[in-house]
Amino acid sequence: MSPRERLLDAWARWVTRHPAATLLMSLLVAAVSILLAATSLELHSDRSDLVSGDLDWNQRYATYRHDFPRWDDLVLCIEGDPGDHRIDELARQVAERLNAEDRIASADAGFTAAQAPRMWKVADAEKFNQALTWFEHAKKLAVQSGPAEALFLFSTSLPGFEHQSSVLEGIETFLRPMLEGLNGRSVTFDLTAPIQNTWQPLTIGSGSIRTVLIQMDRASTGGIETVGEDLELVRTTATELIEHEMPGVSWGVTGLPALEADETTQAIDDSTWASIIAFVLVTLMMLLVFKRLTLPLLAAVSLLVGMAWSFGWVVLAVGHLQLLSVVFSAILIGLGIDFALHLLARLRIVHAEYDTLPDAMARSFRDVGPGLITGAVTTASAFACTALTDFKGVAEMGIIAGGGVLLLLVAMLCVFPALLALCSNWREQINRVRPWDDRIVPSMLGWVPRHAAAVLVATVLLVAALFIPLSRVGYDSNILNLQPPDLESVAWQHRLEQEAGVNIWSGLVLTTPTQAPALVAQLRSLPGIGGVGGMGMLFPTDMEDREQQIMDVRSDVPVSTVLSGSSPQDILVSTLQAIAGGLESRASGVPAAVALAGDISDSIEAWNTADPGERDARFERIEEAWTLGSAALDAAIEDAMTPGMPGPSQLPAVLHDSWIGVDGQWLLRVEPLPEERSILEPERLEGFVEEIRRVAPDVLGPPVQILESSRLITHSYQSAAIYAFLAVMLILLVDFRSLLNAGLAILPVLIGFVGVFGVMGVLGMKVNFANLMVLPLIFGIGVDAGVHAVHRWKREPGVLPPGLGGGTGQAITLTMLTTMIGFGSLLVAEHRGIRSLSIVMVTGLGITWLACMIVLPAALHVRQRFSRKVKS
Repeated sequence: MSPRERLLDAWARWVTRHPAATLLMSLLVAAVSILLAATSLELHSDRSDLVSGDLDWNQRYATYRHDFPRWDDLVLCIEGDPGDHRIDELARQVAERLNAEDRIASADAGFTAAQAPRMWKVADAEKFNQALTWFEHAKKLAVQSGPAEALFLFSTSLPGFEHQSSVLEGIETFLRPMLEGLNGRSVTFDLTAPIQNTWQPLTIGSGSIRTVLIQMDRASTGGIETVGEDLELVRTTATELIEHEMPGVSWGVTGLPALEADETTQAIDDSTWASIIAFVLVTLMMLLVFKRLTLPLLAAVSLLVGMAWSFGWVVLAVGHLQLLSVVFSAILIGLGIDFALHLLARLRIVHAEYDTLPDAMARSFRDVGPGLITGAVTTASAFACTALTDFKGVAEMGIIAGGGVLLLLVAMLCVFPALLALCSNWREQINRVRPWDDRIVPSMLGWVPRHAAAVLVATVLLVAALFIPLSRVGYDSNILNLQPPDLESVAWQHRLEQEAGVNIWSGLVLTTPTQAPALVAQLRSLPGIGGVGGMGMLFPTDMEDREQQIMDVRSDVPVSTVLSGSSPQDILVSTLQAIAGGLESRASGVPAAVALAGDISDSIEAWNTADPGERDARFERIEEAWTLGSAALDAAIEDAMTPGMPGPSQLPAVLHDSWIGVDGQWLLRVEPLPEERSILEPERLEGFVEEIRRVAPDVLGPPVQILESSRLITHSYQSAAIYAFLAVMLILLVDFRSLLNAGLAILPVLIGFVGVFGVMGVLGMKVNFANLMVLPLIFGIGVDAGVHAVHRWKREPGVLPPGLGGGTGQAITLTMLTTMIGFGSLLVAEHRGIRSLSIVMVTGLGITWLACMIVLPAALHVRQRFSRKVKS
């Protein structure tokens, strides 16, 4: 026996002669692994964690995230008519309710003019013109010599107040002090209230979507669990309020953290269900093969022990799971059970030759052990090769899965034989295994050796033909195409992409205050740019025209209205009567308007019942209050209309924190043109980013992260596939000591590799962030079948079909089926990326199995005939 066979022989005899000790040690390691996973394993949802921090573009993004604390605000959206001020008020109430929560650092639905008195200058054209008209009317009011003149002018200019939350609010603000004066009470004119209290909601595009920007408390942030809890808090709180105030209104939460958390949560749910389904299906399949419950149960227990070990390995090797590696358990279930199937398939054939289980198990270990070890090592090596790439997410997946495969092999070669040794009727259990391979495989595939040359020629022609559609397979960089379209965060992000204003896929450019004006102008000149927001908002395209309009209003000195005929007191009362009549006739359906009209009538009645001296005193108090109020109004107008666009100090806190970094840099948000197609689509993304780079080479942000990550992951997987191929070939050369045999062992997987990408090209499928991992996976997993077939052919070269005798055909079929079940279980995933991985891997493994059962035996037969001719 070779050293490897002696080692396998000793291993088999020890675990079957000391089953209790073997199980005790195995279960102890499993318990420690589970404890480690339960207490230390983390789940990361941040896509930036998938990329090495040493890359310059990722470093820039990390610096930005540090300097701009509101980079990851959640975005709560409420949709409604732009003119429906109830939606504005609802957004304010939601923000107030959220601000009362300890976990929330800040929730902002907008700001008042008092917080940013000059921001009206950079509003959209409609709001700018409304505000300018209002200031023009307000200036005329401020210069009126008395309250009667002001009221008369006010009554003729009510349309100028329509930009407020309601005309009635403006009337109340102006009239209420006069009514107080007519009643003989103290009078104070707060004429600046319409300026100070004007509410500017945070809206996007046409204004149909109001947004609430929510910054979570940094002290409470953590892994996916914490982000998920934050999202649940926001959604629950908002649901309670919105359903009470405006049931039926359309709303939802999105933003980068919501997208990543929802996606990772979905992936975890999908992986959990897939793992359960895979475990159940594999167990049911084994029940069909083994007829009874015992052997499937022993294999299932062994698999669970190995899976527990693999979770401990995750903690020790990486410490966390992320979007790519979270599906590893479903994959390993299909791979792990393969070892037991190969062992049982051989044990069923040889056990009758031996009196004891240790002897029979030792023979089985010697016969299939080399293939199991070579297959596991090649699979693990293929996974491990991904650790040599720059894409950290790929590398972590490779490390986790590679170590997991080896641990599952050890678990199956320890726990399963030990459990079988504890069964007093172990021989009876093995005899019940269905021996269909001995009859069915030769009868079904007996034609292959007879037509070996034709099979190989047809294979060459088919593979060559598949290279044409294979060349058309492209990469889909749109990460939203991977996620379930009905996820709340995804659906609302698609909705936001159709508008301009708050697109999270904007390119981000950092600049200084002195460089900003010229840079904004350059960026706006680019043809593919929809706009420049952030601090770019302070430089409207019609800035000079706006400044001129403001200057015209400022320089136009209005004159005081001259009232003739009646006394100021009589004019004030008659004007109030006219306003009351107008409210009753034009706003009779509005209770507040009717109530105000009633208050006006009551106040006039109180005025009329007072004696003339008292009326003079009351009117004098109204005039004194008006003088003070009009002076304050004039000062507020002058402040709001001060020449120049607003600067950093005039920004409300929510915009200042979002647009100005802690280091003083300004943030420009370069938005793509709104289109039906997402900016993340490959045909748009690269052009958008590269266009910005013409002006701002250091542009950063989600589009850059996705573009560069797409390039990196594509290159990484291609490199991983090359590394995996070389590693597998090296291991096969060491194992077989023959380049030709090594090539034959890898032949099925090469056909499977070309076949799956050819089929994808025919069906118009694209590779993506998730399914691109098939490059190293197919090499690592598919080669196992070829290894076992070549090993069996070397031991029994005369058996037909070559390489499939002695239970190997049965074992290859069953193991391929279990592996396909492991990946096929992912078809239940709602995450479209995971589901596409399942489709691609099942297709690739299916083609690899066909190649192993048809093409490889044909090649082995031709090789054997050629060798005989050479010898003869």
